[in-house]
Amino acid sequence: MAMHGYSDRINHALTYLAKHYAPRAPVHAPHPFLAHPSNVAIILARHDADETTMVAAIVHHLIEVAPTPDRDAVTRRLGQKFGSVVTAIAADAAVGRVDHYGEPIPWRHRKREILTRLGTVEPRALDIRCADEIHECGTAIAIVQRLGVEYLEPEGRDSVREIIAWYDDLVEAIGRRVDWPARTMGEELRSLAGRLDGLVRAT
Repeated sequence: MAMHGYSDRINHALTYLAKHYAPRAPVHAPHPFLAHPSNVAIILARHDADETTMVAAIVHHLIEVAPTPDRDAVTRRLGQKFGSVVTAIAADAAVGRVDHYGEPIPWRHRKREILTRLGTVEPRALDIRCADEIHECGTAIAIVQRLGVEYLEPEGRDSVREIIAWYDDLVEAIGRRVDWPARTMGEELRSLAGRLDGLVRAT
């Protein structure tokens, strides 16, 4: 599927996201936060994801950044705006980033939940999770190349080796999903994880 610009549905999702997502941008790094959803959508477009998956990918970020007490209300509003199918995929893909009080959930806890759920999320939700991790791994590679390995530490991770171990576990878990058709995304993630590992070993 060749894409020449986003559809009206995708533009609607991006506009809705901009209105409700931007206020939650952290003061210390607003631009990467705001660019993340669009970058994930672009990765999905490169891998020929359908429009429903791309819309769900964009709006699932709103579920992730909602404090726990607000998450159901956010999901209901998404259902009213984008329909039950998009919302179900988005909810399946979403892993909360903040707790009951709106405080960030530690990186390690979020990644553990992702691994726990990878075996059961529906394939389009797995597309979203994989695209999200492709983006994060690519960002980590850029940080190491431009600034150095030590700049991965402020992300709240106890060690750079823990990041490498995470990608090893992730790639293995995704590889066990024999029902998942988007194998090229898995291969891209595997390749990026290998590059990151090589860069870390070289420093």
